[in-house]
Amino acid sequence: MRVLRLSKERYMETPWKAGDTASVHCPHCGDIVTARYARRSVALPRTRLRVRDVLVSICGACDAVLAFPRQSIAQFREVGVGK
Repeated sequence: MRVLRLSKERYMETPWKAGDTASVHCPHCGDIVTARYARRSVALPRTRLRVRDVLVSICGACDAVLAFPRQSIAQFREVGVGK
């Protein structure tokens, strides 16, 4: 998460957008990679539910989904409510 400094003691986290990049460790590749944020459809494990058009972090080397930014969690909760 990117952090902007507002004053000496106050910070504001800016939301991720599609196209943003970050350096992260990919457990699939086993290396530090540049991950990009993009919108994808994601299948929830152990269910038949799919979340469409959700923002996720994607490995630049193996194309695996690495993480979900905080602002995407509401979409996952919304799909799980009707279950």
